[in-house]
Amino acid sequence: MEIFSSRHDEKEKFFEPVRGSIAILIVKLLMILVLFDGIYSLIFYLLTLGISLPFDLHHHISELLFGLQLIKNILQMVLLLHVVLAWANNLYFFTDRHIVKRTGTLHVNEEMYHYDNIRSITINQSWLGKLFHYGDIILKTSASGGYQDDIVLTGIENPQKYQSMLRKLF
Repeated sequence: MEIFSSRHDEKEKFFEPVRGSIAILIVKLLMILVLFDGIYSLIFYLLTLGISLPFDLHHHISELLFGLQLIKNILQMVLLLHVVLAWANNLYFFTDRHIVKRTGTLHVNEEMYHYDNIRSITINQSWLGKLFHYGDIILKTSASGGYQDDIVLTGIENPQKYQSMLRKLF
C-alpha cells in the first residue's frame, strides 16, 4: 500500500499492518459465548424446577424458552459481529515517515503521527500479556507550542518486535 507524500514525487512505503492480538480477540469471543449461555442456563433451570404453576402454565414455558433462545442467539450474533469488526477495523500502519492509526467500519477515522514528534517508547505487559505475547505500546509525543500527547497502541501482538522496528525508524 502506498501513499503520496507532500512532495508528490516520492511514495511513502507502508510496512505490514499492525492490529490487536488474536489471543485477546478469542478471549473476548469466548467470554460473550460463556456469559450468554450461562445466563440462559440459569433461566432454564429456574423455569424447569418443577414448581407448580397455576392455570396449567407449564405448556407456555417451552414457548418462553424458545423465545429466550432466539433472543439470546440474536444478541450473541450482534455482539460477536461488533467485537470482530472492532478488532478487524482498528489498524496501525508504520510507514517510513509516519504512524497511521486507522479506525472505523463505516466512518473511517485516520490519524497520522510524524516520527520526529515521538520522544519515547514504552511497553506495558501484564503477566497474561507475557504469557500470550501481547501488550500495549505507548508513544510519548511532543511538538512545538508545548503540545504533548500519548499514542497508545493497545493489545498489540508481540510488542517488542514493533518497539525495535519503531526505534530503527526514528
